[in-house]
Amino acid sequence: MKNESLKGEVAESHGEFFGRTRDGAKVYDRIDSHFHAEGGLTPDLLAAALSTIDTGGRTFLKEQLDFEHPIGKTTCVEVSPDDEVVMVFRKGRSGRTPMVKNREAQPCSSMVVILCKDDTLKDDDSDAYVLITSYIGDDAPREPWDPNNENEEACQECEEYWSSHALVYDEALIDQERTAAFEEMSEEERSVELLREKVLYDGLFIDPQKLYALAPATLARSIRTPHVTTNFKPEAEQLRLDQLGGNARIIGIGYGNDGRNEGLLVRVEADDPVVQEACDALEVPHITLSIAPGAHAKDTAGLEFRPLDEPIELTGRYGLYVQGKVVDQKPGTQE
Repeated sequence: MKNESLKGEVAESHGEFFGRTRDGAKVYDRIDSHFHAEGGLTPDLLAAALSTIDTGGRTFLKEQLDFEHPIGKTTCVEVSPDDEVVMVFRKGRSGRTPMVKNREAQPCSSMVVILCKDDTLKDDDSDAYVLITSYIGDDAPREPWDPNNENEEACQECEEYWSSHALVYDEALIDQERTAAFEEMSEEERSVELLREKVLYDGLFIDPQKLYALAPATLARSIRTPHVTTNFKPEAEQLRLDQLGGNARIIGIGYGNDGRNEGLLVRVEADDPVVQEACDALEVPHITLSIAPGAHAKDTAGLEFRPLDEPIELTGRYGLYVQGKVVDQKPGTQE
């Protein structure tokens, strides 16, 4: 059962405290909660599941827990061509999900829990994690549009799974306005929207060999695609498709390293005024060079940067980070 003395605790910038894992790590909900109660999942049931998990200090973990007796119902079911499947936007999701209208949830004995370590929540000797998602059912791959699909193999696995599975139709979960708006879009507008669903961020991307020759990374993990982020999970109107491939002069003017994040403070001089405007709007334009285990690149903006003795000059190319690849050409065009 949930620890009564901690029930209702809320961490700053995070959601409800759910409980501790078997090895003592605290688990909090995320602000945009993906705690799926629709199959019968309750906070107490989740707390019981967490108490059986050993995190081992892992940064990310996905666990499927089998209680060996029905604990609720799964709303993800296998479908056939005879089923009535519709594509809808769920609330809080950036892409569309298949939902089946003529099926019901099925009894299930399993629960899936996904956790991500967050050292900003660590307030004692115990690790702390954020609940990425939890639901009654079996393990399933991400949806095909998910920006976190990092390679073609992962995307193909998702496509295959979701071509034969769907969630049981539930109007309470559907963003009716966005779903209707998509249906009314022109083909060109739909193609932009389908691209946007897969974009994790946009920005100015730098050749890693040239960057690290001038500013060697010193922490455990260097950034594979170093960049200056202009938007995280941009809206369709923020994609700037006409600016893709445009160049910018990037001048490194400061350096910061707190042992967890390492980065450069930069000034941007873009060829295109639209990209320049986006960069001018950034509070702390920067490039993350490297991070330590358990650290997050987004925290580089909070570093204390000291001025460099000599500026570092680099070239950036405006593009979109789409499922592990940088897209710097407008769809339908070739160099």
